[in-house]
Amino acid sequence: MKHNGGNYMKVMVIDDEAIVIKGLSMLIPWGEYGFEWLPPAENGRNALEQMACIMPHLIIVDCQMPIMGGVELLTEIRNRKWSMKSIILSGHDEFDYVRQALQLGASDYLLKPPDTDMMLEVLIKIKKEWEEENRRNHQLQENMPLIRDRFLRSLLEGARLNKKLFMEKTAYLKVPLTLQPFRMVLLQIEQDPETLRNYNYEDQQLMNFAIQNIAEETLQRWENKCMFLKKSGQFVMIINMSFAMEELRRDLQHLVINIKQTLKYFVTVGISAHNEQLVLEGKMAYEQAQMALEYKYYTGPNEVIFIDDLDWEMSKSKRKNDGRESLITEASTTEEISTAYERLRMALKIGNLQELEDWMHSFFNELQEKEITIPLTKTESLQAMIYGASVISELHPKLQLDHLLTAEQIQYVVAAATLQELSQICKTFLRYLLQLTVDLRKSGRNNVVEAAKTMLETKYASNLSLDTIAKEVFVSPVYLSFLFKQVEGINLTDYVTQVRMDKAKELLLGSNLKTYEIANQVGYQDEKYFSRLFKKKIGMTPTEFRQ
Repeated sequence: MKHNGGNYMKVMVIDDEAIVIKGLSMLIPWGEYGFEWLPPAENGRNALEQMACIMPHLIIVDCQMPIMGGVELLTEIRNRKWSMKSIILSGHDEFDYVRQALQLGASDYLLKPPDTDMMLEVLIKIKKEWEEENRRNHQLQENMPLIRDRFLRSLLEGARLNKKLFMEKTAYLKVPLTLQPFRMVLLQIEQDPETLRNYNYEDQQLMNFAIQNIAEETLQRWENKCMFLKKSGQFVMIINMSFAMEELRRDLQHLVINIKQTLKYFVTVGISAHNEQLVLEGKMAYEQAQMALEYKYYTGPNEVIFIDDLDWEMSKSKRKNDGRESLITEASTTEEISTAYERLRMALKIGNLQELEDWMHSFFNELQEKEITIPLTKTESLQAMIYGASVISELHPKLQLDHLLTAEQIQYVVAAATLQELSQICKTFLRYLLQLTVDLRKSGRNNVVEAAKTMLETKYASNLSLDTIAKEVFVSPVYLSFLFKQVEGINLTDYVTQVRMDKAKELLLGSNLKTYEIANQVGYQDEKYFSRLFKKKIGMTPTEFRQ
């Protein structure tokens, strides 16, 4: 077998007998067989010094040499975790050394003086092994991102690993996570509607890469974290909590600003509770972060939403069950609720009518397409109604399940003559539940919203943010935006714009102030931005409105 031009295997001979080195260099045509002859060394210590400059793939080493022999050299190489193959040269009376060398990972041994043919045979065998290992390592490196991605996704999907296996996998895949407490962070990315662009696949990949780079740079002090793309427009980040929650909030707020300024993208961030063990609670944490992300419905984009901010949720968001924790679904006392019901629960808890309508549409479409028996469609519909009622009674413990879903309503379901009639009964009931929870939240919560509105009437010109308004009325930013949307039916940020535009209209009609002066007086430093916003909201420019 002659060398066909592939990679050369670097060889170093280490022997204190110059004649052995000279004989080996001349007897074997190294280059023809794909080997590169490195400068030899006369003992182990010299060899180590030379290896610091150029690392061999294979060493041919004498058992016994002055200063440092073959076995000591192999021990030192193992301690330094250097990866190389070795052949031991030994005399007839040195089998004890040979045995030790083989235990230290030597590939083979040859008696001195070595037979040329046998030596060549051993060299070719070792080179084949080396090439095969290189090929496998290359394949592994190419597939490493995919393997790492699958491992991280499995944690989100509920894979349970023992601690030892987790540590082995994270070390092998170079995933910098530990067994310390963690939070799951979801980044929902969307284009700024003001600067919409059509991206092809390559552009999108570049943007994804840029987002990950910005996140890495902004959050560099959080050493134990990893980030990956879960689906188009959504990144998952798992962070071991080495700092306080408020520090994470501040860093994530910086991340939102950096992505917005650099890439002109909107970002909403949903963060799970502080969970203890990723090996057991990955799926639950992912669901918590998704739930936090759902509140974008109230806050609008570019907000950082911790599930902890939703005080009325968090008191109930966990339960202990045989040492395991899972998102609470009091309805699932007899069986686990499927993912399909998860969307229903979300819609009812948040009070999102569109999400409820979508869910009901899918649910009854499926019943129709499956063409299942009439009694079974009634059972499925009733199950959805019972589940919906239990979600509401969980939120409002004073409402008993049998008060929400009466025997009379159950009778209507049983008596339904067609799937159409059945769907109407079920849909009417679920819409009633959603309206009920919206109404209950409104009552008794108006004072917080009224306080926010009063504050806005006087401070609309200042540099307002969700945080500053929430501080004034003593609730968390996310909770305030949730209440505001529930009570007023409009996002708080949209309401602030509305107040400012009303004041601007008053000033345009009742004063001689210039447009930039009016912009400043109603809280906008940038006159062009103010004019663009005014036109978008009012339908004409400030100048046209004044005329």
